[in-house]
Amino acid sequence: MVKRLMQIRSAIPRAARLHTVMLCLLVLATALLCFRPEWVLGLGLHCGLKTLFGLKCPFCGMTRDFAAMLHGHRPALNPASPFMAFVIYGVYPVAVATAWRRRRFDWFSKPVVHRALAVCLLAMFLLNNLV
Repeated sequence: MVKRLMQIRSAIPRAARLHTVMLCLLVLATALLCFRPEWVLGLGLHCGLKTLFGLKCPFCGMTRDFAAMLHGHRPALNPASPFMAFVIYGVYPVAVATAWRRRRFDWFSKPVVHRALAVCLLAMFLLNNLV
């Protein structure tokens, strides 16, 4: 039994396992925000960038906004929240499913993907601090 599990584990690429874990954590976090948002929002977490420099990071307010969107309310704290919800719940799972089907997880580590993420994070940072 253990030998069979080890064979299965070695047959699945490390990147595939990582993205599968990420998707499972995404489902868990969504369930928590949907059914028990007070457990997450009651932690009193604060952004280090905002505390130290007075600037909001690209993700400031997204936890509250995601909880609000899951309960049918408009996001109020971060203007990028609806875009990020689309990326997190739409684009990322489709990209992982496509990579899984094609057995091509190497494109997640390509420089063009890293540059696109950097540009998106910069745009989110600017949008979050200018609005």
